[in-house]
Amino acid sequence: MANTEPQERFGRSLDMRSDEQQFRVPKTAELVARDLRSKIVRGELKEGDTLPAEGELVERYSVSRPTLREALRILESEALLTVTRGSRGGPRVHPPDPRLAARHFGLVLQNRGTTLADIFGARLLIEPSCVHLVASTARKAAGLRLAEIVEQERATLQSQDEMAFSRASARFHRSLIELTGNLPLILLMNMLTHIYESHIATSALAANVERFDSASRSRGLKTHEKLLALIQAGDADGAEAFWRKHLESIDKLIRENFAVDRAIDLLE
Repeated sequence: MANTEPQERFGRSLDMRSDEQQFRVPKTAELVARDLRSKIVRGELKEGDTLPAEGELVERYSVSRPTLREALRILESEALLTVTRGSRGGPRVHPPDPRLAARHFGLVLQNRGTTLADIFGARLLIEPSCVHLVASTARKAAGLRLAEIVEQERATLQSQDEMAFSRASARFHRSLIELTGNLPLILLMNMLTHIYESHIATSALAANVERFDSASRSRGLKTHEKLLALIQAGDADGAEAFWRKHLESIDKLIRENFAVDRAIDLLE
């Protein structure tokens, strides 16, 4: 009998349409929460701002105190407010936190049986394309920023500070995404990286690589120097191909030393 598991797995829908949902009139508390949420997201209420006193909000929205408190609980559950007690307390505003988005995104992926290999596979598809875009449109800014990180890597290599090198290397990868200037792409990749590193920390990976290859950091530095040279030269195609080959080699190493085919678990 043919194995249908891959088809079943990859056939699971991520469709977010609500065509089949019944129409529901929002509760008053939800409408109040929606208005306050809009003000937070649009920046009319900023980080650290305290909402007006309860009595003022009750009057402004023409609602009862229980309804207002329910609205505030909704926003508190979304981490857009922190309600503290005391004379200087009250609901304090927080902007949307990408880490919370990453966690919820991760839970959706976990529910669908996503593995670490899947997540790194997404990185393999996306990051080389980012390198192409950076080399095509932002090579001067990229050259300055990446050269600075390469110098940091070189200094930590000479001092044999393994953790500092690992952190600098992670900054190099993040910068390749950030230099695209594409905010949705940056957020997506940050979420994937957050999920990935919650399972395989950069420091743990570096330590494992060191155990199998003592010259890995030197090779990593040379790889970053080579990519930097390609970007500075404006060779977008060459930079993309080179970086894809590099990521494929990392993927091979990780697959040999980590259980990447096990589904992610953010509930551990």
